[in-house]
Amino acid sequence: MEKIFTKKLNNIDIERRIVLSENLIKDFPRGHEAYLKFKDEDGIVWTFRCRVPPGGSSRPALSGDWFVFVRSKQLKVGDVIEIALDREKDRTGVDQFTIRFKKQL
Repeated sequence: MEKIFTKKLNNIDIERRIVLSENLIKDFPRGHEAYLKFKDEDGIVWTFRCRVPPGGSSRPALSGDWFVFVRSKQLKVGDVIEIALDREKDRTGVDQFTIRFKKQL
């Protein structure tokens, strides 16, 4: 597994969407969206909507089931998430990511 992104969560991440780094999803066209698979530490696979806005910013943002994940894991501002690219493909041969979190003490 290749760790590719770490972020300390803020209000926008918890309430609206989580904006990721530009290099997280290479070659993802602007103005497009896709549904990406993320496996958590319990083995549950989550499907988050990923969208790269058209125009100047090319930073992808996760939404959709992201909020269900946040609520189910009781994530709060200050908690940290880590995303890694899982070299194992899902059943359909699509890349899958892993997502872990560390609660702020």
